[in-house]
Amino acid sequence: MRLLRTGLILALLAAGPLAAAVPAGFTDALVTNVSLPTALAFTPDGRLLITTQPGALRVYQGGALLATPALTFPDGSICTESERGLLGVAVHPSFASNHFIYLFYTANEPNVGCVNRVSRFMLPDNNVINAASELVLVDNMPSPNGNHNAGDLHFGKDGNLYISIGDGGPSSNARLKHVLTGKILRVTADGGIPIDNPFQGPGTASCRTGPTTDGNKCQETFAWGFRNPFRMAFDPNAAGTRFFINDVGAGSWEEIDLGQAGADYGWNLCEGSHTPGSTAPCSSAPPGMVQPIFEYLHNTRVPGTTSPTNCNSITGGAFVPNGLWPGFDNSYLFSDFICGWIFKLTNSGGTWTASDFATNLGGGSAVHLAFGPHGSGQALYYTTYAGAGGGQVRRISIEPRTTEPLDFHTVQACRLIDTRQPAGPFGGPALAAGQTRLFNVTGSCGVPATAKAVAVNFAVANPGTSGFLRIYPADEAGTATSAINFPAGRTRTNNAVLFLGAVGNVAVSCVSSGPAHFVLDVVGYFE
Repeated sequence: MRLLRTGLILALLAAGPLAAAVPAGFTDALVTNVSLPTALAFTPDGRLLITTQPGALRVYQGGALLATPALTFPDGSICTESERGLLGVAVHPSFASNHFIYLFYTANEPNVGCVNRVSRFMLPDNNVINAASELVLVDNMPSPNGNHNAGDLHFGKDGNLYISIGDGGPSSNARLKHVLTGKILRVTADGGIPIDNPFQGPGTASCRTGPTTDGNKCQETFAWGFRNPFRMAFDPNAAGTRFFINDVGAGSWEEIDLGQAGADYGWNLCEGSHTPGSTAPCSSAPPGMVQPIFEYLHNTRVPGTTSPTNCNSITGGAFVPNGLWPGFDNSYLFSDFICGWIFKLTNSGGTWTASDFATNLGGGSAVHLAFGPHGSGQALYYTTYAGAGGGQVRRISIEPRTTEPLDFHTVQACRLIDTRQPAGPFGGPALAAGQTRLFNVTGSCGVPATAKAVAVNFAVANPGTSGFLRIYPADEAGTATSAINFPAGRTRTNNAVLFLGAVGNVAVSCVSSGPAHFVLDVVGYFE
């Protein structure tokens, strides 16, 4: 993060959190208050691990934040000023058997000063870490200016540990291949060099304890040319290791990059795809530079969204697990620390576009995003520096409409919707391609305002082309599930139980290249 400065933190904390605005059908809820939370990770047994910038690893277990941290770095042993501190955490894929976790922190080394370090620890069932269990994997990553530390940790599906490290403040560090700053690193779970890392053989050396000779390349480097790759996100939907990198820009551009082995992302010759500090294409791009998949300009609205114009520091990122939220398959979420906004990024025809997801979270929010367990499914967790005591962990989820049994009541079959009839709230015209119409159900056909769901028969009549319809509560995100499929020119029927929106309505979306008539009969309701 570019702006985690003491003065800014105090201003943000004084302002307090704002009520987040989330899409209809979603809920934004407090998980726990915790001061200055930086990163999150989940253990297979359901523990939520929370790193704090001052140097404590907190554990949320059994619905409560444990009073005693699992680990607290002694005073003076780590650097916590500016953007330094305890910044990242990851859980070993085989945690159930080995109890290994990994921490990224800024160590305060005698006679050396502040350097970034990645270490492995053992987290026992009693949540008390023995500091003697520390195994240092990567050390002496320079932090000369206090900022641009990055500090994210993730395991890929290849079983290797990926580490993000910023340029440390001097932007020229990103171009130096003999130091680890301004890079994405990849090491094995015990700190070794994976055999398929891109920089191997003559002219390379390990930099796990410090820089190598100028002119050599660090074998731990997976990709380079970053300013402050503050957060990474790994795609749970991909067959292999696929990840995005959120790289914090300088004066003009924030960017999202697709991680690629050996790739150069251009900093400090380019800022995103532009000449630093300008809107012009980068005039000094290095050969083979990889362009960002998405970027946004400071002091303007993020394209495709209703964001404020002060979204100037990209932070958290997370891929939405397919099948979790209707309408969110193959989507990526990213956040901005300054404006307190979470965006949804989707790809159509090779072009990534952004839209609003969660808004008005408050400045200093959405530092880290991560999906984790909630109920029988998953939810999006995020950290914020706003809130009581200087920080919170919060959760965004789709909550069940009801957990209570509902009573069924029959009604005489009643035609509620028929788009073949004259234009009106329950009549024509036909559903156009890509169109969504809202229909009020309660108050008609004997369905009372207290109804939570309706039993219906419905049909598609004389569609112009083949396609399908989606039907869902009008105040929820559009479902990805088809309610009925139809060929061109044929009538098709189906039946279903439909939950109603909060004001008793449903949404009907037509996924087709031509118009389709829709007919719906109500045969009962639930309350």
